Amino acid sequence: MQKHIVHIATICLLLFSTVSNSYAQESDSVIITNIVESLSIVSNSIPLDSTKIDSIPTEPPFRIDTICSYQIPLIDSLICYAESFLGRPYKYGSKGPESFDCSGFTGYVFSHFGFSLASSSTYQYKEAPHTFSDVCQAQQGDLIFFMGRNGRKSVGHVGIVVDVDTANSTVRFIHAATHGGIIETYYPSHSYYNQRFMDFGRYNLPQLFQAYEIKKTYLHDLDNSDNKSEGE
Repeated sequence: MQKHIVHIATICLLLFSTVSNSYAQESDSVIITNIVESLSIVSNSIPLDSTKIDSIPTEPPFRIDTICSYQIPLIDSLICYAESFLGRPYKYGSKGPESFDCSGFTGYVFSHFGFSLASSSTYQYKEAPHTFSDVCQAQQGDLIFFMGRNGRKSVGHVGIVVDVDTANSTVRFIHAATHGGIIETYYPSHSYYNQRFMDFGRYNLPQLFQAYEIKKTYLHDLDNSDNKSEGE
């Protein structure tokens, strides 16, 4: 340990000497030579601890096998997936998964099930095959669009309908709000969104989603099972 301190001190002295000599217009080659020689002293006196390098954990080789495939209701899965992000923070321009803006959130959720939405709420509205304003026609999985906060009568916010109360003609939607992040809100019931509501938008989604059950198998386990005799 004392040797290491001496060598480190040597480096400091050489570096100080190098800087001083550089003001005396010492050549660059001498400066580089002093530094390299000093580093060489330390590298030779402090051997690498290979045991620490070898101790870095690594996952052994594995393969992924599909056990079975099955179909599940798409809309239920989409809503359940969307609600798994409740509480994530809002961040303008963010597409997830740690934070979202409004169109980034809807796009991220839909893309998980293989459906690509435009990157902005404006174009998600323009590209929706079906748009309507009657809340009684709304269904789970529809997008709900609102005007932006800039005062213009154009789409600037979007959410996903997660529940429809036909008796009271209201919907509950999940969205990335500037204040609150991923939250759920009712429409109509909140004056802020009531004044900004524009339309619902519906994309042509299938009723069922193809899901797969997979299994991770470590190749080391396969090798060991092959080497065992039939009597074991």
